[in-house]
Amino acid sequence: MSTQGTATVDFGATPVGSGSFVVTDATLSGLTYAEAFFMGSDTHADNNAAMHKQAGALMRLTCDAPSGSNMTVTAESLFGLVTGNFVLRYVAN
Repeated sequence: MSTQGTATVDFGATPVGSGSFVVTDATLSGLTYAEAFFMGSDTHADNNAAMHKQAGALMRLTCDAPSGSNMTVTAESLFGLVTGNFVLRYVAN
């Protein structure tokens, strides 16, 4: 069985080069693989679709295997610093 979902990740108001975020979703329990990504058409009050598209191109995302109903996603900027909230999408199975 697989799952998919979205989460809001908050890099904060002070510019940073990376962040780690815990995504909680009850359907992650028992799953062993996960992938996270930014969708270029997503928007948030802090960052519009153009910023989400840039995040997808300029950030490396890694996921730890889900543990119970949680998984940790780490985002590292490959160019520049990041602020504010972004919508993160994920799939797991």
